[in-house]
Amino acid sequence: MNHRELQIYLRPLLRWWWLILLSALLAGVSAFIFVRLRPPVYIASGTVMVGTAIQERNPDSQQLSLTQGLAQTYVKIAQRPSIREATRQALGMDWLPEYSVRVVPDSQLIEVNVTDVDPQRAYAVATELINQLILLSPGGQERQQREVFIQEQLRKLEQGMRDTEAEIVRKQDELSTMLSARQIGQTETQIAALEAKLATLQSTYVGLLASTDQGSANTINVLDPPVVPTEPVNDRWYLLVLVAAVIGAAVAIAGAYLLEFLDDRLVDIEQIQQVTGLTTLGTIPDVKLDAASQGLVMLQNPHSTDAEAIRVLRTNLLFASVDHKLSSLLVTSPTPGEGKSFISSNLAVAFAQTGKRVILLDADLRKPTLHRVFGLVNNIGVTSALVSDGADVEAALQTTATPELRVMTSGPLPPNPSELLSSHKMQELLLHLQSLCDLVIIDSPPVLVVSDTAVLASHADGVLLAFTRDKLRRDPARNTIGALRQVQARILGVVLNRVEGSQHGYYYSYHKSYGNRYYTTHYSQRKPKAARRTESMPLSVNQPGANGAGATRTTERTSQKRT
Repeated sequence: MNHRELQIYLRPLLRWWWLILLSALLAGVSAFIFVRLRPPVYIASGTVMVGTAIQERNPDSQQLSLTQGLAQTYVKIAQRPSIREATRQALGMDWLPEYSVRVVPDSQLIEVNVTDVDPQRAYAVATELINQLILLSPGGQERQQREVFIQEQLRKLEQGMRDTEAEIVRKQDELSTMLSARQIGQTETQIAALEAKLATLQSTYVGLLASTDQGSANTINVLDPPVVPTEPVNDRWYLLVLVAAVIGAAVAIAGAYLLEFLDDRLVDIEQIQQVTGLTTLGTIPDVKLDAASQGLVMLQNPHSTDAEAIRVLRTNLLFASVDHKLSSLLVTSPTPGEGKSFISSNLAVAFAQTGKRVILLDADLRKPTLHRVFGLVNNIGVTSALVSDGADVEAALQTTATPELRVMTSGPLPPNPSELLSSHKMQELLLHLQSLCDLVIIDSPPVLVVSDTAVLASHADGVLLAFTRDKLRRDPARNTIGALRQVQARILGVVLNRVEGSQHGYYYSYHKSYGNRYYTTHYSQRKPKAARRTESMPLSVNQPGANGAGATRTTERTSQKRT
């Protein structure tokens, strides 16, 4: 992946970085507020063990596997609605807090965790859940039914064993003081009977104590009873805030790429070259026009970065046509208002300043502009030359403040502009104008509005397309190029108009910072007087009108935009 491809992939991130940052910030702040406003959470935990295999000296693997399977079953049962309802009724509650029951991996242990904002309630629910599991097991049911009886019998047996042991000790003490053989024999017989009774009581006690749980696999014993939690859970709020910010940024990034996918505008040079396949010959900055300048930056401010951009375009056009003689150049755009007249007029001045004889032709017979840009009359022009026999072509050319530049305005607007521009006389007019100069620049109507441009493009040596940043769309660009290629027009390249400084690339940035400072601090202070007189000349001179009389051209004072 080269640097340009990487820029294409990262373009949505660079374009919508503020949205990504804002989304991450909002998500993080929202998560932080949520964590701070949320009450502390407590967890009550308890652990029970299924079966008694762990208490035996030599448990077998089958019994261990059986108890592990039973533990899994008890976990699933504890999550059933019946257990929840039994726990809720036992505690007299309307609802239960969140709880989880899980098996400790590779063991017979079951963990019960209850999460609640009230520690006492969490403890009560955890205790009752364990009690419900014990009641559900067979051992638990029997234990509940006979717990009182077994405990009572065990207490009686314990008391009987203690009494018997005491009686045996007393008889043995008496035996040591006896002298009669008959009394000694009777006492020994009584001691033997008491010892037999003690052995019977001990055997009964051990049997009763061990018979309840010995070898039972389906029993539940409490290993760690729940206790009331005293400290809230450490929720790690910073991790929650971080995760929320990452999720917010990820959503914004996805939205940025979606917006980029849905946006069909062509806003930079790489997109234009990728969609059209044409070379970008120049970029024109966004010039702020007023009534005084009339858009002729090559005359009004020849040492500005805007004028230098026109000169770069002029040079690139010469390189683009190095293999083919460029006698006529057609400047057009897909739609109105993209600056084709501004570019064509300043480009004509730029070529004329190199010493070339240039004729600028206004072929927009519907909305002509060049006569207002140069302050010329429009009573003669293209239409006058087309309807005449060809003798008035020279008279239709009007001079300008640039010595080598002449302009042929549109002339009176005709009712049939398409027929005039596609006529054989128009082709002859272009050939005649080419014989009078070195370069004819044609300011034509937009391609997608009328069909006049396609006809003119087929007769020109080259076509320059003017695109406006943020206005051009993919489909109009493709349709424009398709219409021109359909008539086999030779498209030299594209000029991107109204571009901001950051879109001009290295040259514009360098010239903006260095060139302007050079012109303002060095060249302008040493400007020759002749050059100053030239700049002070009016934009138009007296030129005979259609009736042969001298007519003074007047400049319209209205503010014009580039069309």
